[in-house]
Amino acid sequence: MGYPFPEFTNYQLNKQTDDIEWTETGNPNTPRFPIDGIITRFVGDGKQIVSIEMSTPGLRGQSGGPLFDTDGKVYGMQFLTSHYHLGFDMQEKEVMINGVPTNISNYPFLHVGWCVHVDRIREFLDEKKITYFNA
Repeated sequence: MGYPFPEFTNYQLNKQTDDIEWTETGNPNTPRFPIDGIITRFVGDGKQIVSIEMSTPGLRGQSGGPLFDTDGKVYGMQFLTSHYHLGFDMQEKEVMINGVPTNISNYPFLHVGWCVHVDRIREFLDEKKITYFNA
């Protein structure tokens, strides 16, 4: 899984069970970073849903992180942040900042996150004969 905060270190791989387990070492106090994560659209290829666009961007380090549904089941996996130019550009616009006239330029973009749909993940795992469990 991907995480935007690299100081998250209170876990380890248990080689005997091939599973991740929590430990009492490392930094257990990684800050939670709540974001709204509203599904804005499903993206398909004409036959099936391929990915899910989210209202919030994926932060650096989140690729590979899960998208959960309302029941806490994995619904997708973060893989991309897309940037849409909004066209509200300002060039050398004078605004007052702390009472001082200041020229600014601004080129706003909307940043959205994209997740691979869980069905595509299942297809990949099945193709590679990788065992997984459905809850």
